[in-house]
Amino acid sequence: MNPSKSYLWYMLCLVCFVAPLGIQTVLLPWLIVVEMQETGARLGLAQFALQVPAIVLILAGGLLADRFDRAKILWVCHGLAALPALMLAYVIYSQALSFQMVVIYALAMGCVTAFAQPARDGMLNQIASDDLQKGVTIAMGLTFGGQVVGFLLGGAAESVGAVSLLLTQAAVMACGMIFAFKLMPTSRLAVETGALSDSSGAGGAILEGLQLVFTSNLMRPVIFLVFCMSLLYGGAYMVLVPVVAREVYGAGATEIAQCFVAFVGGTILVTGLLVKIGGLSNPLMGFQLALLGGGLCLILASWVNQFEYFLGALALWGMCGAVAMSMSRTLIQQAAPEAYRSRVLAIFSLANMGGMPMGAVLLGALSVSMGGEFALWVAAACMAGVLLMFRLIRVLGYWAPDERAL
Repeated sequence: MNPSKSYLWYMLCLVCFVAPLGIQTVLLPWLIVVEMQETGARLGLAQFALQVPAIVLILAGGLLADRFDRAKILWVCHGLAALPALMLAYVIYSQALSFQMVVIYALAMGCVTAFAQPARDGMLNQIASDDLQKGVTIAMGLTFGGQVVGFLLGGAAESVGAVSLLLTQAAVMACGMIFAFKLMPTSRLAVETGALSDSSGAGGAILEGLQLVFTSNLMRPVIFLVFCMSLLYGGAYMVLVPVVAREVYGAGATEIAQCFVAFVGGTILVTGLLVKIGGLSNPLMGFQLALLGGGLCLILASWVNQFEYFLGALALWGMCGAVAMSMSRTLIQQAAPEAYRSRVLAIFSLANMGGMPMGAVLLGALSVSMGGEFALWVAAACMAGVLLMFRLIRVLGYWAPDERAL
């Protein structure tokens, strides 16, 4: 297949998965905290249900993507991902919506994502091997650009209704099957050349991937920091942003959508800048500084007293997030051997999402007892403590990454 065509099909397939997730990102908290008038703790539990399948299944998803045709896996996942949205649309249409049904929807979507993400991530190095950092950054930009489209659609929930949005979500997800099918010749080539072959048993193969990551002086510290980012910032993004928007500014679906658009808008802006300048020469240091800057943005968001300034703080947070996510993913993509790539990236995804359920529950509970704005301070302070500990460990001579990444 023409490499440029493969690149196009890959990116379109990516957008068809992330845009529906953008709708979901707005629709889920709106249904829970606005329509159903549930607490931040309940929203945290729903976000936990959305993310916890990744903890259980994503390593198996990575192994599957290393051993089988990744495009076929994507084709199946896109088809399956349309079903939970159709189910929830029917429940709402039948006026039978309950918190339990939302949790079932979240668990189903989490399961599909656990298999789709390693397959998609594993293909990127193959599609964009000539300039990996640029490919990673462009994929990130399209990820967030697709999410913005989803956020804007989700923000119309009060005017067009949740049923229409869920049907749209299912239709776009199903369209991704077309582009996944177009990618199959490229994915078959990887299988035929032995790139995805592995003779180990399933459990042994997963353990080999874990051993590879945790014996690497580069991948191990990056995975640790990514997990902390997921725990503290992921939980804040999924729970505290909509909770603070509702508590302080009386937000509905439109305002919640604007919060996510502001964050992702900042992410897209800096992602475009990274593509233009060709990335950073010191990705690990850029990653750490971006994490520190993100905490300062959360403190700023808790200080401001106007919704427009709150959106501005979220946009700045998104700018820091673009650097953190792009640099961490680039470091892992560069370090992962081809035969283990999907497993390594599954471990990365596990770290990237694995802390989020715990963070969502803890920060959601903290927002109930102490308020959402105070919880933002806690997330920022904890991240600062993690970074201080990380730098101290390095000064003492432990976890010294490859100097090329410093």
